Amino acid sequence: MADMADKNPSIVVIGAGVAGLAAAKKLKEYGFNDVTVLEASEKVGGRVATATLGNACVDTGAQYIHGTSEKNPVYCLLKQSGLLNQFPEMGEEAFYSNKGHKVDANFARRAYEAGEGIIRYRGSNTGKSLGEHYAEKTQGMIDSVEDNDKKTRMQSVFALVGKDLLIDVGASDLHKISLDSWQYYINMGDSVNVPGLMFQLVDMLLEDFPKDRLLLKREVCKIKWDGSFSVAPLHDEPLPAHTESASEEKVRQYPVCVVCENGEEILADHVIVTLSLGCLKAQASSLFIPSLPTEKMEVIDKLCFGNIAKIFLEYEEAFWENNVGTISLIYEDDTPASVSTNKMQWLKNMQYFSVLRPKERFGNILIGWCPGKIADLVETMTDDELSTAITDHLKMFLGHSSIPQPKSILCTKWRSNKFMRGTYTFLPVGVDGQVMDTLAQPLVGSQHPDQDLQVLFAGEATMKSLYGTVQGALLSGHREADRLAAHYKKTLATTSATSLDKQV
Repeated sequence: MADMADKNPSIVVIGAGVAGLAAAKKLKEYGFNDVTVLEASEKVGGRVATATLGNACVDTGAQYIHGTSEKNPVYCLLKQSGLLNQFPEMGEEAFYSNKGHKVDANFARRAYEAGEGIIRYRGSNTGKSLGEHYAEKTQGMIDSVEDNDKKTRMQSVFALVGKDLLIDVGASDLHKISLDSWQYYINMGDSVNVPGLMFQLVDMLLEDFPKDRLLLKREVCKIKWDGSFSVAPLHDEPLPAHTESASEEKVRQYPVCVVCENGEEILADHVIVTLSLGCLKAQASSLFIPSLPTEKMEVIDKLCFGNIAKIFLEYEEAFWENNVGTISLIYEDDTPASVSTNKMQWLKNMQYFSVLRPKERFGNILIGWCPGKIADLVETMTDDELSTAITDHLKMFLGHSSIPQPKSILCTKWRSNKFMRGTYTFLPVGVDGQVMDTLAQPLVGSQHPDQDLQVLFAGEATMKSLYGTVQGALLSGHREADRLAAHYKKTLATTSATSLDKQV
């Protein structure tokens, strides 16, 4: 029998997002040369995505690096490319009240930081909801303040922090998010906004990957595994040079058969599934033959897949000051306990706008952000409806009627994208992040127990330490490539593995 390290298994990666591309790149570095990537849409990158608005290229997906440290492989890759020599200057924060006046930025920032300190609590096995914890702890701080006027202002800023967190998480209700959301999380340092740069990461992952092995518009409809699938060669085709006889070529059996919507069948020894949790929720029960084990199905069911909408608003002239980077809208009657989304009052969850900077590069573009069910709703609205409603909304807060309609508008549609069905994973109350380890486990065959690792799983939802991040997706792809390499006793020629790869 040939030495395991000399074997040349056929590996299929499903999904050309960051997880899939990172897995394919690393497999290639290990010397696996029969690797094919299948992507359902016509674009690579998954949730790292771009679109054109006016003359600018904007990020419809990820645009934050969570952690500017050497521990973060995404930061390191982009830094290598020389793109991060200069971070775009973040700009000042401006706060406005629904009574139509500016709120003192120093007061708002101080209160905001206090609220953030409470809401970013790293609980462990409390079983409580984030909403319950946040309302209780902020109330304690509010009660300690004498001045009634100050109490009200503080309360409304604390509510803003809660609403902004819903955007971060992609959820609709603080009371449905686990307080223990971040107990296993690896904090890699400060987050930084890198608009327009994230897609370079996708280009870097693709750099050396053979273009003919990346198949676009290949939607997968069935993954048959734990079987014996074979391709008989056509008699009029010359046999590959390495085979002695036709009979030997015929007997090459594969445990997995990937069936595409277009009828194409691709045979493999190993398949790495990097579908989003949203797609697994929609398809897992019909996708796998034999079915996924019950414990995996339960995890797919239990975890939540959030949504965020980014509404890009392009203006002829900026109506905000030159140094402004973010605009936050505060409702004076909001309280931390009242933070929730209501579709009837969807504009109450359009409280955060960021300015695309630098202006020389993007022109005058604001991004309005909204979470969960509000994001689902705005995806169904027309550009005109959004444009008119948001303009009136901004006029009320900024207190002047001269705010123009945007000259163009673009709203992301992650929930309605059938190959994504949302943005990223979050933990609901009562679910421990450890379930993500269950999702990450490869399937074990029963018919062919000697054929290990037939179906493997990667993607941000399989990373309890970094879900919801680009580096989480990237490292999950590395993890599965490493798993196959260990199985075949392959090692990297150069040591590109970071200490973090080993840690995760």
